[in-house]
Amino acid sequence: MPYLVAAEADKIQDFIFRSSRLREVVGASQLLTRFCRSVEDTLAPEYKGQIVVNDGGSFRVIFDTEPDAVAFGADLAELYRLALGGSLTVAEPVKLNGDFRKANDEAGRKLRWAKSRRHGAVADPHMAYVAFCASCGVVLAEKHGQLKSRTNSRRANYLCETCQSKATERDRKPRAILDDFYAAYRNILGNDLATDPDWPEDADEVARFDLRQRNYVAYLVADGNGMGKLFGCLDQQQIETFSEGLTPALHRSLAKPAADFRKTMPGQTDMVPVLPLILGGDDLFALIPAPYSLDFAREFCLAWEQQMRALMEQESVALKIGEGGMAPPTVAAAVVICKSKYPYALAHRRAEALLKEAKRQSKLLAAETGEHLSSVNFEVIVGNRLAGLEDEDEQSASAVRSTLRPYWVARDGLSVTAQERGIDLKLLLAQRMTLKDVPNKRLAELRRRFEDLPANLTDHNRNRAQEMENWTNRKLGGILSRLGKASRSNVEAALKELGKSKDDGNGSHHWREIQRGDGSRLAHGMLDLLEAWDFAQDFEHGPADYESQEEEE
Repeated sequence: MPYLVAAEADKIQDFIFRSSRLREVVGASQLLTRFCRSVEDTLAPEYKGQIVVNDGGSFRVIFDTEPDAVAFGADLAELYRLALGGSLTVAEPVKLNGDFRKANDEAGRKLRWAKSRRHGAVADPHMAYVAFCASCGVVLAEKHGQLKSRTNSRRANYLCETCQSKATERDRKPRAILDDFYAAYRNILGNDLATDPDWPEDADEVARFDLRQRNYVAYLVADGNGMGKLFGCLDQQQIETFSEGLTPALHRSLAKPAADFRKTMPGQTDMVPVLPLILGGDDLFALIPAPYSLDFAREFCLAWEQQMRALMEQESVALKIGEGGMAPPTVAAAVVICKSKYPYALAHRRAEALLKEAKRQSKLLAAETGEHLSSVNFEVIVGNRLAGLEDEDEQSASAVRSTLRPYWVARDGLSVTAQERGIDLKLLLAQRMTLKDVPNKRLAELRRRFEDLPANLTDHNRNRAQEMENWTNRKLGGILSRLGKASRSNVEAALKELGKSKDDGNGSHHWREIQRGDGSRLAHGMLDLLEAWDFAQDFEHGPADYESQEEEE
């Protein structure tokens, strides 16, 4: 009787982010990837195991006997502890009676049960004359020395064995993540790149792409929608094929906007403009340039949809997409734009919160309308303030929101039902070009107006439309009157596109009424555009196209 074993690494993000340098974050991701791949050639054959899934810290392995399955699980957890210094949970083996889907569901339930019963972490011993690692700060240091780094200072630090391994792993050949991503990147650009390009050593090197030279970078986080349901519909052969193709599809999806950025931005060196930090399965965390970062996320979503559809429709998977079959593949993405010195762990935490809302809106759209769209959420963190909008709770309870986030991503435009729940990110980016010649002083005034929302306006206010019309005349009238003819026309066009796209007979205000699952709200995208102004370029236009030629007022 064959048995199926499910296993999964615990607190993967804690392991990856338990270091202060991006070099070590990349190294940790590559260590995890290399460990997962090595199991197929080392431990699994020892127990005659058949690998079904071995990616992203997750395993599904089939064995001929229960003792082999149990012994494999014990050795796997111990090898993971020795190699990566973390813990891995192994579920009890499940009998495989010919129905792989049923057995896989049961293995997943046992794995979740096992994870919930794990004991807490044990603190490392501490003595007065022993130093903790200067990088992770939680493990006893093993040596006093320097990490190998192109930009590392000459100052030595106390380092633990794990952080040293992470730092060394990044440049170890072959490189599990960086080499695979670069192969996809180079395949798009052709052979005009250096054989071994420099990778960004830290966020400061990516900050050199900031057009305003203010040292801003962006972090991109993405996660596929409905992947759990998709995997639950696959049999053993389909899961094997799909798992093998999922990470390469993610590499190609990230390489597409990275190549677009290189083609659009002039004067680049042979440094790859993107640094993947987590890249496996359908999970992505990457450091990207701040300019064009919103269109970067948009292009990634479109490329991911295309790659996933091709993977689902290949002969060995053969999934029907559309009516009577699987839902079209979509992905949620979040972009956090911040200073290069901003802690990457805090940026990732904020991105995860933004990602959660993007996934929620995609799920609501599918449930309420049957339409499936990818979505992008974003935020600009000014200076070093804590991430998150201070007035989020207030806006969620108010009938007026100063944002249309998250935005939809559509290849061929939005349907009427989707427009009732938001607008296309492409439309937001188009207004950046429309308003490029408007004087900065007027743009600043416009931003202040949209930050000053009407007070005490609720869903129960029958005069909501009239109050918003009064707000429009009072707050925007003066600004429009001081603009030149061309600038005024462009601002009015942008107000229309980012708000109410047509006259709905509900007053002459610019605000769009949107449905977000928990009721209707009046919302507008102008503040979103102005906050992300320096990062909302479209790949169709080079930086020179956005140079302002302010019109005389």
